[in-house]
Amino acid sequence: MDPRRAQLARLLQRRRRRTRLLLVCVVTAVACGTVAGLVGPRILIGGTGAARVPQVAATETEVSAPGAATPLDLPSRLALDPREAQANAIRWQTMSQDERRRLLDRYWNLAGLEAGQRQALLERYGAFRELPEERRAFLRERAAKLKAFVATLSPQDQAVLEGMSDEARARRLLDLWQARYGAW
Repeated sequence: MDPRRAQLARLLQRRRRRTRLLLVCVVTAVACGTVAGLVGPRILIGGTGAARVPQVAATETEVSAPGAATPLDLPSRLALDPREAQANAIRWQTMSQDERRRLLDRYWNLAGLEAGQRQALLERYGAFRELPEERRAFLRERAAKLKAFVATLSPQDQAVLEGMSDEARARRLLDLWQARYGAW
């Protein structure tokens, strides 16, 4: 065989090896990225992680897997319907980084509560979920109005409200609301 031809054959063989090695690296990176994208958010926020194409069977498997345990184990404590888990996964994908950060902060605030407070809060949430959808929508709307109302109060009033017990705060808010708008 001609030496130039042999050299060309060796160069082509090296190029093929490099191309195959590069292809293997790219496939491995894509596979690792996909696994991290599917599992990462689920591990971080307790079962509301995102899947690019949410599937009910995959969600149930991931939630019940022993490796998917989270600090609060919210998926099992909240008993999410598979459709809710799927909707959460889709919602998580559409959120901005700021929205995701706010939810993660709320999650870790919940994790920071004492066990009794956290249990009482989860029980109240469970009772809320058992209400009819119309009642839940009404309560959500009322809570949004109340939150906007509290935001309009002076910093002094807000500080006084923070120092009150739950029942006293509710009475005071009702008094302030009625003073400004009339009937609740």
